[in-house]
Amino acid sequence: MVRRLIWLALAASVVVAAMFVPALRWLLWSWEANPILRGRLVAERNGCLNCHLMPGSGELSNPGSRWGTVPRFGAGNAMMYAGSREELEEFIRFGAPQEWLADESVRARLASQHLRMPAYEGRLTDAEIRDLVTYVAAVEKVDVPGNVESEGRMVAGRQGCLACHGVEGSGGLPNPGSLGGFIPGFLGGNFDDMVLDENEFREWVLDGESARLARNPLLRFVWRRQEISMPAYREELAPGEVDELWTWVVSLREAPSP
Repeated sequence: MVRRLIWLALAASVVVAAMFVPALRWLLWSWEANPILRGRLVAERNGCLNCHLMPGSGELSNPGSRWGTVPRFGAGNAMMYAGSREELEEFIRFGAPQEWLADESVRARLASQHLRMPAYEGRLTDAEIRDLVTYVAAVEKVDVPGNVESEGRMVAGRQGCLACHGVEGSGGLPNPGSLGGFIPGFLGGNFDDMVLDENEFREWVLDGESARLARNPLLRFVWRRQEISMPAYREELAPGEVDELWTWVVSLREAPSP
């Protein structure tokens, strides 16, 4: 009888854990949500990254197009196509700016391309299009949150911070074994739980952890299991660079949502 009760208790514990972990990850993911991250997910779901390749890769060949390729994200050539959020939105909604579509010669050139930008009007909701525009604008540096000229942003770029923390700190990149299954960014609600103030931010950057959170046995256990851990930059950063990083992160979080 006792053995049976023990087995029942163990089975119940397994069931509770199986329910708790997915629920916790869903909750953490929902707190991480922000327009850039949501836009990236829209791009992934709708095949945008199949043609618009990510930074570090080449460009997909597109015979018949003006430059012979499909522009990749993050190449800095967005200004040849769209110079504002409004023009980016027209590309996404209609496949090209309305001004282009009104020109018969341009329509003929577009029709001759092997690959043609789809029109997502009616396929995506207005909210999805807004988020997708926000993501593309951030990737292409057409419009980014916070201070684009901030020295802290330059420091983050030099140190590779955004390779893990996402486009403009939007977070959500995979990290197997971590509590939420992803690397938190600077824009979502998880940042508030992990960084209480500037001093704790300095601990994360310089030591790779927060002394407050390191006292939590569960978090220490998870940190040991996760694939990607926060590096310690104490020996890498020049005096004042942590202050610049903090100023930039604050400007990100205070920027009005598009």
